[in-house]
Amino acid sequence: MLISRRQRPPDTPIPTILLGGRPVPLQTSISILRVEVNSVLTFTDHIRTIARKAAWKLSCVRRVSHLLDSQGITTLYAAQVRSLMEYAPLTWSSCPPSYLSLLDKVQARAQRLIRLKALHDQLLPPLQPLQQRRDVAGLCVVYKTHKQHDPHLAAHRQPWARPHGHTTGTAATMDHQLIVPSARTKTLSAFFIPRYTKMWNAWYNRHSFTLPRHSRPSRVL
Repeated sequence: MLISRRQRPPDTPIPTILLGGRPVPLQTSISILRVEVNSVLTFTDHIRTIARKAAWKLSCVRRVSHLLDSQGITTLYAAQVRSLMEYAPLTWSSCPPSYLSLLDKVQARAQRLIRLKALHDQLLPPLQPLQQRRDVAGLCVVYKTHKQHDPHLAAHRQPWARPHGHTTGTAATMDHQLIVPSARTKTLSAFFIPRYTKMWNAWYNRHSFTLPRHSRPSRVL
């Protein structure tokens, strides 16, 4: 498989790879530990595949729903369907929201099925959003990397940022100004780095309660 972000493959000839005297055909996507990776690293095919499998498993749960109550359906959904949609989320969670919504539709169908089996006076807590569970999974990996020092995550550990000797209010009067470069995409639309800085600050403020105060990552100003 040739990995490239170009819309058209390069004109350079690709040499033939022989394995046991037989040529290995060029693939557009491969499966690594049940995660489908295509040549442009979009993971859209993988999302469609697990959404289709999750919908098929949920249909199997619906067929036996007459034998279970609401709690039994919830347990069966979490074990058989949601576990499939949450496998290796840090790899493919950068997909566009339009593809991630395919998984949300499967969970919405499961929520309706659980409500149908509930009693009239029974209050059922809503299922946790899949995006929230993916965010918590990412924060758990960061916590294990920086605080628990897991050996298999040691290669991903980054040093903590040093605190600045001045406050943000006095930064404008000092000589530590930052020149933010601009960039252009393939459609020639300019974007700036502060846009992603605001997104990180919003994500940090929304999820900072899940980690101890002394282990929170430094905010990007």
